[in-house]
Amino acid sequence: MALTVETGVIVAGADSYVALTVYHAYAAARGWTMGADDAADEVNLRRAFDGINRLWSYLGELENSEQPGAFPRSLWDGVPQKVQDAQCELAYLIQGGLDPFATIDSSATSETIKVGPISIGGDSQPTGRPRIVAVEGLLRPHLGAGPGQARMARG
Repeated sequence: MALTVETGVIVAGADSYVALTVYHAYAAARGWTMGADDAADEVNLRRAFDGINRLWSYLGELENSEQPGAFPRSLWDGVPQKVQDAQCELAYLIQGGLDPFATIDSSATSETIKVGPISIGGDSQPTGRPRIVAVEGLLRPHLGAGPGQARMARG
């Protein structure tokens, strides 16, 4: 089944921000080996589209509450190039075995770690899902604040 690409005009049933040919060109420019066939690459792109839409919170408002993806948004025209690149990066990581929706066992423990004069209680150690740095770096200009945080800007 061919991809339905969101071009920034709220395409009904969109399941990707990039066409398969664009993904292949992006991959070729980076020397990546693609999936077994086009169907496998399309599955990875769809999964990456789902990840881009569900795993991060973005600035601005949806253009239409019924649109299938997180873009387009009120602050940008169409789908920003960095969002398209982030989908390509995430699709390739998925091909390599990353499951962006995996259930993560938290790293909380009841033990206390002490290094010199510093102690960290088990309940204050980092928990949660791992960061996908390659994707987050591309999405950074479009991201809103995370839970419990306020986005700051210089005035």
